[in-house]
Amino acid sequence: MKPTAPAPGRPPAGRPGRGPRRPAAPDPQRLAGLLVRAWLEVRAGRRTLRQLEPLVSPSVYQRLADQLPPAPRRAPLGRVVRVRATSPTPRVCEAAVLVRCGPRTTAVAVRIERHLGQWRAVELTAPESGLAPLTTATLPPDWRPRDSFDEVLAGEDA
Repeated sequence: MKPTAPAPGRPPAGRPGRGPRRPAAPDPQRLAGLLVRAWLEVRAGRRTLRQLEPLVSPSVYQRLADQLPPAPRRAPLGRVVRVRATSPTPRVCEAAVLVRCGPRTTAVAVRIERHLGQWRAVELTAPESGLAPLTTATLPPDWRPRDSFDEVLAGEDA
């Protein structure tokens, strides 16, 4: 017997009183890789930054916009090699995305959080790419990481 389509204006059979299913939320690990690939395309001049706007927080978008070169250029396009991700909570995904461009390989750190039902990047930092990490609002403006030399110098002053 051939299945029949539901009558116009009626929900599909087997799901009484409910409309069509929403698409499943994207896998955050996969989204991290796609986001880094899109960012590589923006840096290479093959995509506009505006296309990333729905995927990143306003602070990340502004920082990326500030760090783009003033004139579009055709740079070599790197490729995503691997994505390693962990979820410290169900609404957060932290990923390290390995990127290869020519003979060099680097990592891009991505933190994606669930916001109003959608995944959005709240951090995207690649140390070798010149992207500085976002400042944390809870730290004083003159705060900087301390190392063992700072401890020695602080001890000498006493």
